[in-house]
Amino acid sequence: PLTPLTRTSSPLTLCVFSHTMVTPHFEAAQHSQTSAEPITIQLESSFKPLRDDIVFQNPDYKEVWLNYKKKLKVIFFYIIYIFLPFFYYQGLKFAWESAVTGRDVCPEDIYAEQELHINGDVVLAFQQYFYLTQDLEMFREGRSSEVVWGVADYWVSRVTWDPTNQQYHINGVIPLDEYYTSLSTTRPTQVCVCALQFAVELSGLLAHTAPPAWQDVADKIKIPFDPELKYHLEFDGYTQGNRVKQADVVLLGYPLAMSMTPEVRRNDLEAYEAVTDPLGPAMTWGMFALGWLELGEAERAQKLLESADGSGCVNFLTGTGGFLQAVLFGYTGFRVQREHLAFAPLLPQEADALRVKGVSYLGNRMDWMVKRGEVSVSVRKPAEESGSQEPSALESVRFPRQPGQIRKVNSGSYGWPV
Repeated sequence: PLTPLTRTSSPLTLCVFSHTMVTPHFEAAQHSQTSAEPITIQLESSFKPLRDDIVFQNPDYKEVWLNYKKKLKVIFFYIIYIFLPFFYYQGLKFAWESAVTGRDVCPEDIYAEQELHINGDVVLAFQQYFYLTQDLEMFREGRSSEVVWGVADYWVSRVTWDPTNQQYHINGVIPLDEYYTSLSTTRPTQVCVCALQFAVELSGLLAHTAPPAWQDVADKIKIPFDPELKYHLEFDGYTQGNRVKQADVVLLGYPLAMSMTPEVRRNDLEAYEAVTDPLGPAMTWGMFALGWLELGEAERAQKLLESADGSGCVNFLTGTGGFLQAVLFGYTGFRVQREHLAFAPLLPQEADALRVKGVSYLGNRMDWMVKRGEVSVSVRKPAEESGSQEPSALESVRFPRQPGQIRKVNSGSYGWPV
């Protein structure tokens, strides 16, 4: 049993709850901006690592966006009124490789025309920012909502209706796996669904009437799936065992957070890990490792992270991103959800502890310490709010290492740890 939290004069009450808890509690004062303090991840172990710390710079994304929006607005309208009419599509489409004008300058046209996941990536970033901050002003005053809704309009104009199967398809596309081109219904279908769903959600929050087509396409678009083998197909017509270039289907679980059973998640990982080109992009193995960590298989994940032989492209940014996400979202199990921040911490074999400092959620900063038997979480105000040089600790809690969630509750509620 753990000691209950002591009520303080602060409006913050931290409570971590696990899947066995009936009433979750986490109360937090809301702030519209994130702190510029970096997130620091530190692995404490009995051996000497190559690097003691991994530091994630976490700038004020709202300020960056508001300062940049005028330039982007010019780009968006340039795309809408100059280029898109020639392709008969509506809404906003982000360039694959963008010049200052917004015009696509990708040297190979087929990628610019068919590999469409950039739109989904941008909306996913907006969605995750909102879930972490609840900052509606960015979408209202900053007019970021117009970006989200413009992308939704693009997807609706890009799909084709199949009256036989009563489903929508996205034709003439390339999946993340660039070994295949001019396909029907590939992974962009799920990023399309995520973008449309967030556009509808944002409309409700801003009293905007969402076109019925947004929800209709999200509900009826085809997601290729084999019901007998219980795994997701990379595209319509994919044959199990065919070679693939890189992580593709496995991204459905993370970062797209598609709902599926653990059995299907495992089947996806098994099916594509065996046939992925070992010389493909390095970010691939970070995503596979993250998937295995999600299923609680730390040893299998570690083997993938250690499989790099030092060859290939140096300073490949997506490879770096894949590794960092495997650490920050894999070993902590952090998942940014609409109403909570989920976690499911694990540790690498040789590590004694994992420390994550400066996690920003709903305007508050959290420091996490994950050990073999327990997890401790401290909530603190940023230095600028505490009136001192250092951030001030408000409340902390310890609990057995197990999956759980942190969320906001109504004012006046009292939080107890599990």
